[in-house]
Parts: sequence; structure tokens; C-alpha cells
Amino acid sequence: MTAALQPALPTLFLAHGSPMLALSDIPAHRFLKGLAADLPEAKAIVIMSPHWETDGLRVTSAGPLKTIHDFGRGFPRELFQIDYPAQADDMLHGTVLAHLATAGLTASSDDSWGLDHGAWVPLSLVFPKLKIPVLQVSLPLNSTPEDVFAIGQALSPLKEQGILLIGSGGTVHNLRQIMPEGVPAPDWATGFDAYLDGKLADGRVTGFADMTSRSDFRQAHPTEEHLLPLFFAMGAAADATEQAPTPELLHRSYSHGTLSMSYWQFEREAA
Repeated sequence: MTAALQPALPTLFLAHGSPMLALSDIPAHRFLKGLAADLPEAKAIVIMSPHWETDGLRVTSAGPLKTIHDFGRGFPRELFQIDYPAQADDMLHGTVLAHLATAGLTASSDDSWGLDHGAWVPLSLVFPKLKIPVLQVSLPLNSTPEDVFAIGQALSPLKEQGILLIGSGGTVHNLRQIMPEGVPAPDWATGFDAYLDGKLADGRVTGFADMTSRSDFRQAHPTEEHLLPLFFAMGAAADATEQAPTPELLHRSYSHGTLSMSYWQFEREAA
């Protein structure tokens, strides 16, 4: 009897908000703590975070990945003491580079990086006892949604190999207007999320062409890097025609009023 093929894994977009997500008992923290129970078992993880912006595309080298505490003073000592013992193996590293090259994307290996808080904070909550390899993909400077979508699409075949592809960021991320924890989100924040909901249901990255012309765009994203990993997850789920499946919103809450803690799962129906 021929063994059944393993179904392709879904791809995920995970909001990481403030680094305090690792410690704060807020709805998003509790959601992430329970997420693994609803996910199929993965053999490895590839994640993109907005906190590793580089000149050109890079991937973390094989070997242990240091836990990077890339945030300033004012956070509790306990946060700086978190060490997330992740590492990438040679096979995962080589596979990622090969798929990027096949898609015509030039990427270099970087042994100076590890996992920044955009990666290790959500991963440490979902997978506190990490037993599988992890690799981080950088966000190239000056990327467009189409550029990041293409990176995700290049790595899409990895889903068939049991590798979980994750984009980490925020659908609304404005630290300049941050408010006390528990304050309701303003209308511009919920309005921008509603706009994204509709565009994601359409499944075409080209549908976001009007995004930057919206009056609420710069309130939702004073800078764009936190939104772009959404298109990594979207591209990783897309088919050959660049049509992504309608994602499922797994959870949405707001942290400090202006940080949307939205969690999306893209999953294509089995043929």
C-alpha cells in the first residue's frame, strides 16, 4: 500500500506587537500560547520579521541562532533574560537558498544574525519547547508588497515538505500614538483592518495597489515594514496564478489601542 502524502501545511501571519507580548497576560499572549494545539506538526519553521531589514535578501546561517534583544531600555530585566534556543540545520539552510535561487531570487547567508524579537517573541509562545530547526529570512530594504509576495511564493513548495512558513508583523502598528493597555482601538485602526480583511478575501496582491493612498494608511503604518511580512505569508499560500486562498482570521484584539494583534492562517483546500 502506498503511503498517503502529507498534506501541505498552512502559512501564518502572526502579530508580535510590543516585545512585552512575551510576558504580558493579554488576549494575544493567551491566544499564541494555545495556537500549537490547532496546528499540524511541522518539521521546521521559516519566518520573516520586519526587524531584520537588509540590503538585499539574506537568510540566517546554519547553526545556533542567538536571541537578539533588539529593544531599548525601559523594559523589565526578565525580558532581556529570555533565551530562545533555536537553530537552523544545514539541510534547511540549503533548501531555502535553493528554492530562492530557482525562483530567480539572489540571497546570501548571514552568520551575524539570529532571531530578533519579531521572530522569537511569537515563536517562544507558540513553541516554548522548540524541537525543530528554525531559519529567519530578511526583509529587503525598499520592498513592495509584490516583492515580498514573490519571496513567499518562491518558498511555497516547502509547505509540501512539512515546513511552516510564517510572516511576523502587524496589520496596524503605530507606536507613535500608543495608548495605555486596554484602551479601545480608534476608528482609523479598526477601519484599516476592515480594509485589509476585504483585500485578503480577494486573494490578489495587486488588489492592494490603492493601499498607500488611503487617508488612514499612515496612521496605521507610519512606516511600512510591519505590514510587509503579511505578503510573505500570502505569497507562500498562493497558487501558480498568484491567487491566494481566502485566509481565516484566527484571532483579533488590540494592544495599547494602536497595535492590531491579528492572526491569519492561509490554507489551500486539498485537491
